[in-house]
Amino acid sequence: MESATSPVRKYDAFPTAYGPVLITGTEDKEIIALDANTGSVSWRLTMSTGIGAEERAANTPQTWASTQEAVASPDGKYLAIRTHSYLDPEDSENIGDQRVGITVLDTETGETVRTVEISGLVLGQALTNDSLAVETAQNYYPAGTGVIAVFSLSDAQAEPTSFRSDQWLIGASPESLLMSQELPPREGSGASWPYAITRHNTAGEELGTVIGVRGLHPGGWVDRFKDPEEAAEIVNSQGDASERTKALEALQHELFHVGTGTTLDAATLLVADVVLPTGAGTLLYTQRTEGEGEKTVIYPTPASWLDTTNDRASLSQEKMTHILHHASQNSSDGFLPSLSTLTPGVEAPPESLPLPKEQ
Repeated sequence: MESATSPVRKYDAFPTAYGPVLITGTEDKEIIALDANTGSVSWRLTMSTGIGAEERAANTPQTWASTQEAVASPDGKYLAIRTHSYLDPEDSENIGDQRVGITVLDTETGETVRTVEISGLVLGQALTNDSLAVETAQNYYPAGTGVIAVFSLSDAQAEPTSFRSDQWLIGASPESLLMSQELPPREGSGASWPYAITRHNTAGEELGTVIGVRGLHPGGWVDRFKDPEEAAEIVNSQGDASERTKALEALQHELFHVGTGTTLDAATLLVADVVLPTGAGTLLYTQRTEGEGEKTVIYPTPASWLDTTNDRASLSQEKMTHILHHASQNSSDGFLPSLSTLTPGVEAPPESLPLPKEQ
């Protein structure tokens, strides 16, 4: 096994079934898969993306789109990375002349599973356990021109299928795509104003709707209000935004799996996604704050957590080790991810709080 000894750089950590994958935010993306326990490098590669280059920034519409640059499959076995974007011809002002490349990697070996290049603006990308779905449009929203292309990962030579949609592609469960009429915030642990998501199979057929959603989480899990009608009444009330937000935060909510229908009580706890050594997870916790403004310090107290990658269907109250985003560091023994161990019911130091990933 290789050990990485390059100078310290800033990485985003992505959860996979075989350990965290770290990706730089630079133009030539360095991608490093680690053994979470030892820091040894399972595989590494560099992708010349073209994204982030100054000469491209002013000419490529994709640089202005708020889309995730990398996503993992629910089972953690695949990672899809947006690799490049360019205009053809270079001086075109037509979004339809943009070309965007996406590469899907096997997270165990680092080998390329499938590479695609598509036309238009990428509004979203998602992985089921066997397919890559990419939503493109001729504008910065899907209404009117949104198309979802689906690429098989089991047969890399298969032609893609596609279907029209005016909804945003916001995620995936192991077998289905998750869509919404509105683009929800990507990060956040507090109460979100409720929205609805619809499940579609990869042929575009609607499978069902979930209402009162507060947030989307890995593996097909969503955080939803137990009483969506009460949440809607608060949103439509006459109070100011801060008062309505506080009222929403006081409502009971639950974790719900869109595929199996499993529900787990979340009471009024905060919810955050975490990077576990062998996949993605979701943490339920409370927090205590000290100070004000820029001097605010947050002390989290974990309540329970869920392994969303390995088919767990119950909350755990055992100790949880997770990898902090942006926090990997060099050492004489290798490129060790910064680990934090949380114990349910025990207040943790401020730096133990999961940090949102920047995209």
